[in-house]
Amino acid sequence: MSRTLLFFNALLRFMLNEILVLVFVLAAGIIGSMIGVGGGFIIVPMLVLILDFSMHEAVSTSLASICGISLSSFLIYARNGRVNYKLGVSLELFTFSGAIIGSLIASRLSCRFLEVLFSLTLIYVSFMMYRKTEENVDTEVFRGGFPRLSFAYLSSFLAGFIASMIGIGGGVLKVPVMNLILNVPIKIAIGTSEFMIFITSLSSTISYHLQGVGNLYHKIFGMVGGFIGGQVGSRIGLKTKSHSLRRIFVAVLLCFSVLMMIKGLTGISL
Repeated sequence: MSRTLLFFNALLRFMLNEILVLVFVLAAGIIGSMIGVGGGFIIVPMLVLILDFSMHEAVSTSLASICGISLSSFLIYARNGRVNYKLGVSLELFTFSGAIIGSLIASRLSCRFLEVLFSLTLIYVSFMMYRKTEENVDTEVFRGGFPRLSFAYLSSFLAGFIASMIGIGGGVLKVPVMNLILNVPIKIAIGTSEFMIFITSLSSTISYHLQGVGNLYHKIFGMVGGFIGGQVGSRIGLKTKSHSLRRIFVAVLLCFSVLMMIKGLTGISL
């Protein structure tokens, strides 16, 4: 065997984890960018169960990957006028506040109880989203006015509060809040969600990196895979009919709900 071939074989073995991270994140990015979620609930289990990452490493790599996914898909949705910046920033302020408070008192509450309760809530949300029909609502106008907007802010705060305790991203909650409560069309809700996720994931990624958590090469490959996946998934999402997109979201939401229910009842992370 030639020296060149030996070199490439050694390089391939050395970079195998990085390549697998890229492939896993690319797949999660396609799904996540289609429906407006970060994809962390897909990425973290794959890294832990298949590549034997520690939980801290998996979360750190996942957050960096989500930066790539959300930035990529946000750029596509923004280019097509599917992002409401004013709404995104206002909801993100409440989500962030809830996350800060939730992280401060997480150790005092039973996360397993919250996971079961949250799972039941998501099942109900899935049912409501499945029944909802798309309405032609302008990106700056929301039916119900102040009462609906106030309820959306409260829901965003609670979403951040609970999400920080049980270790999930907010996209799985932000899209239903905008679509169900504020009557924002599903594609605009998805684009705005990706904008919000990018803000959250970027700040969290920087925090983890400054603490020295996670492998830099894994993060770089995850961001590359996420960016490519975001480009592909967001384009598919924009071409998909709204009712089909909503049903895909409902299916993913139900799967996530079941996994969270199992984790809450058994304590086993899937």
